[in-house]
Amino acid sequence: MNRMEFFKNVIIGGAGLFFLPANAENNVPGKQKIMLANIFISGFQYYDGPEVADMLETGLILKLNREPHNRWDRNAVEIYAGEAKLGYIPRNENNTIARLLDSGIHIQAMITDLDPESFPYGSVKAEVFYFAPLSE
Repeated sequence: MNRMEFFKNVIIGGAGLFFLPANAENNVPGKQKIMLANIFISGFQYYDGPEVADMLETGLILKLNREPHNRWDRNAVEIYAGEAKLGYIPRNENNTIARLLDSGIHIQAMITDLDPESFPYGSVKAEVFYFAPLSE
């Protein structure tokens, strides 16, 4: 086992503490959903968030994009709804997520709550997760 494989196994093994039981919305045959974080999207008010807020809904799957050359945060992870940039994974939650993305793990996010009254800081809550093969 090389160094990267070892590191990947350590991170994935640690994240395995947060397995969710499979149900209809989390069920992917042969895989289990592993929760990494529940977050409020950072910077929502500075990007496309306010322009697309009316089109967002709970259950919407979001795309994550690693931004390793971000001058303020080397672990930056952008969050997109389609082509609209909503903001970032908060800095205090992005270290493990950035490392998993860097190692090729496909990580997703899904909107779990919308609260326009909390604009801008608590407007959009999302869970960050990935699907791992079931162990035998």
